[in-house]
Amino acid sequence: MDPWTIGIIAVLAVGVAVILYGALSDRRKNRRAAAEMLSPPDRPIPHFAPQTPAPNYLSELQARRAPTAGLSPAQREQISRGFDAPSTVTVGVGMASLDFVTDKSATWAVLDQPYVLACVEPVATVREILTVLEKVLPTGHPLVIVAPALLGEVRTTLEVNAIQQTMALLGVLAEGDDLATIVRATSATPTPRADLLASYVSLDRLGRCARWVSTPTTTYVIREALPPADEDVLRGSDDHHSTP
Repeated sequence: MDPWTIGIIAVLAVGVAVILYGALSDRRKNRRAAAEMLSPPDRPIPHFAPQTPAPNYLSELQARRAPTAGLSPAQREQISRGFDAPSTVTVGVGMASLDFVTDKSATWAVLDQPYVLACVEPVATVREILTVLEKVLPTGHPLVIVAPALLGEVRTTLEVNAIQQTMALLGVLAEGDDLATIVRATSATPTPRADLLASYVSLDRLGRCARWVSTPTTTYVIREALPPADEDVLRGSDDHHSTP
């Protein structure tokens, strides 16, 4: 065989080997890059410092222990007078759960000067109301959420926060004419789920009233504030008894 033929064969063999090596190398690099993109990021596992006390987790039973404080008889009598006021609107719907009760003796949920979110559809996830909660919390005012249904984790989250008094909350189940009555009484804007998911709910779309009282079967929207003398009774009836 001629030398030049041998040279051509050698060059071709080397060229094929280089091409195969490049293809295999690129294939390994592409696999490695794909694995790095699809794998979770490398994050250090957090650890408590040795001197840090162990966290105290609440059990469900502990989380659902209602506060013992309630209304005095004078306060209950004063609030009940508002039920018959000409401007008060009575609706035949009650609180979504007894866990929202603020006065166990009367089985009432009483919220003063609350914001009112009127949902026209059932609330299925906490995410839907999270923006509203974040906007109302800094104001220091309570929040009443009225909806056809509060599903699963939504009602549980509201109940536990209300019981632990992290925020004054109340869930009320209403739809149709009852929901429309509450909307008119509080001047709330009916809010669809799409607006909740889009965080398109400002404070001016929420309803207001002077006082909201719900029992297991009935809700009283008290629209006019009590006279100053009556408010003094509500704020300090116990103080008057303790004054020497």
